[in-house]
Amino acid sequence: MSTTTGRETVDRQRQRAERGIGTTRRTGGRLPTNTRRRRPAVAALAALLIVGGALIAGLLAIRMDERQAVIQLSQNVGVGEKISVDDLAETRVAGDGLKLIPAEQASRIIGTYAKVNLVRGQLLNEGQFVKDPPIAEGKAAVGIALVGGRVPAAGLQPGDLVELIRIGTGNQPPVVLGTGTILDVPKVSASSALGDKSSTSLSATVLVDQEMVKTVTDASGNNRIAVGLLKSGTSLGPK
Repeated sequence: MSTTTGRETVDRQRQRAERGIGTTRRTGGRLPTNTRRRRPAVAALAALLIVGGALIAGLLAIRMDERQAVIQLSQNVGVGEKISVDDLAETRVAGDGLKLIPAEQASRIIGTYAKVNLVRGQLLNEGQFVKDPPIAEGKAAVGIALVGGRVPAAGLQPGDLVELIRIGTGNQPPVVLGTGTILDVPKVSASSALGDKSSTSLSATVLVDQEMVKTVTDASGNNRIAVGLLKSGTSLGPK
């Protein structure tokens, strides 16, 4: 009887093996794979990517909110020149503590005067413009003609603080006429007769005290004026 029972057990095991029950192998001899174990890891990775993307987008949005729209110069403006709407542009910067002019306040800049030389792309702040024109009370703009050798070789720029000198002749020593601020950059003009000689001259406009107008124009008209550079790029404010 035990033999019969043993055969039945063997037959059941064989039948179960044929049906794939009670074995770790599939038909064909391959080990079964459990794809469900990988799905939670993939889902977790996808969730992390989504959360990370959302965080990055949020940080970028916050950074954009922190950038302020401010006024930028769209072209060069020389010292003493009036600022027009065409000179202004808008840009966004992180302007904490820079005292820059907000873009919405552009109207109060238009019509003011450049206190210093302003260059294209420069951001405008409170100390770079004045409401009053450079020719204030007690001041005058004077044109002078300069022969080569009587001006610094590197030339002059708007905003330069200069000393005006009357050149001496014979027994008359040179005389310092006073100081002034260059308003216009000297430009080479056509050959002109100054005194007894003809030579290439430079023309410049200088802002001086009103009481200096007579002596400066006299020295320039008689070809006896020279300019010494005291300080480059000064402003129109008090010296």
